Amino acid sequence: MVYTAQHEMLARQTPDETAQQRFVLALKRHVMISMRPGVGLAYAKQAEPAYLAEHGRPPADRAEAEEALDSSSHYRFTKAINRISQEMMWQAVGETVYREKDRLETAAGRLTDVAAAKGSLSLDPSLQPEQIYNDCFIHLQPEGYLPADPKGTSIIAGAFYESGGRLYSMGRGMGQEDSKAGAVIKWLEEVRPGWRPKRILDMGCSAGSASTAYAEHFPDAEIHACDLGSSMLRYAHARAESMGAPVHFHQADAARTKFPDGHFDLIVSHNLLHEISGDTRRGVAAESLRLLAPGGICVHQDVDLLFRGKAAWEEAERAYDLHFNNEPFWLEYATSDLTSELTAAGFPQQAVNEAKVKKVAGPGHWYAFTAVKPE
Repeated sequence: MVYTAQHEMLARQTPDETAQQRFVLALKRHVMISMRPGVGLAYAKQAEPAYLAEHGRPPADRAEAEEALDSSSHYRFTKAINRISQEMMWQAVGETVYREKDRLETAAGRLTDVAAAKGSLSLDPSLQPEQIYNDCFIHLQPEGYLPADPKGTSIIAGAFYESGGRLYSMGRGMGQEDSKAGAVIKWLEEVRPGWRPKRILDMGCSAGSASTAYAEHFPDAEIHACDLGSSMLRYAHARAESMGAPVHFHQADAARTKFPDGHFDLIVSHNLLHEISGDTRRGVAAESLRLLAPGGICVHQDVDLLFRGKAAWEEAERAYDLHFNNEPFWLEYATSDLTSELTAAGFPQQAVNEAKVKKVAGPGHWYAFTAVKPE
């Protein structure tokens, strides 16, 4: 979610920290609104002609288009400012999160006291995530998604994810009221009016913003959510409790959960697909089929990044996040075909669809892959 509800687990800025974050937000918006739209023109006027003059032909694929783009001063400058703005974002957010760390850990301990908690947290110390999540700090997030947790009290991953994610998303032009979960809920109301799932699973829940949204919209449903990291989940659980949302969080790989067959009526994920490997993505497709009850539906939402129909320069420009924003699976998602993977997993072809899910506020859409398990 872009809009961050006020709750006890949210890191609180001082006026100086707020001003610093607003500067970063303005810089990010300048990159998105004024600089990145010029990349296509720079390619047409500078990059492609220079490549043609040197090689006697235009770039033939993404790799050659990347080489050509790097000859453009506008593109190089855009990349540099984009990277700098991301580093500045985490520095600005970090000053708040680290200052608030002790308060947040104390609040988390109190909020998640078993006797008073509405939801639950189940951790699995034996879980071995792919090593890349330890080696690569995705989005450049300080300490990564799986930070060291020697005392078993860390909430730092979730604190960074929520505060940084809000600033990052708003910097990319998303409105305050935008919500990925809200968009999917609205879409579900259109395709299944009046439907009330009994059990819902949020795969790759991160800091739990979407999980609480489903709990609030479907108050009679049993909400479960899973992610890889204990620090992220500890924050998500405390966040949900601070908002009075009964969510059951589990440390688990979305491609290999321990839930029983047919346990859920609705399975969702939000921006998970571009942060997992192809093997894991195919595992998520198979797990979705296994876990859905007959008539249940899965909705896997993500950014509209797919390369279908894109020119070579557009593919090259979109490869920025792979090279400079620590997104190791960015292009695996961009070149994937989850529709075919859901069908290969066992969903009937006629039950699998792709949808452009309208944003809750303002123009634009999210992308979603959906599949229904036969009755």
